[in-house]
Amino acid sequence: MTDDEIIALLKKALAEVAPGRTADFDKITLEATIDDLDLDSISTMEMVGYLEEQVDALFPDEELAKVKKLADLAALMRGSRVNVA
Repeated sequence: MTDDEIIALLKKALAEVAPGRTADFDKITLEATIDDLDLDSISTMEMVGYLEEQVDALFPDEELAKVKKLADLAALMRGSRVNVA
C-alpha cells in the first residue's frame, strides 16, 4: 500500500467514526499523532477496527499500544511492526 492509499483509507475510517468532522481530517498526514485527531477512545478503537476490516488483518494489542502517529498505524496496515524510536 502506498502512503496515498493509506491516507485515503484513514480518511474513510475517520469519516465513519466522526462523520461530522470530515473537513477536520482533509489535510492529515502520516506524521499526525493519534492525539491530533481529537477522538475519544471508543472512536479511536472503532477507527482501528474499520482499518483492520479493510486490510483483512488483526493488529496485535502489543503493537497497538505502541501507536503514537498515523505512520505507526500505516506500518500495521502494511503488515509491519511499529517502530519505536
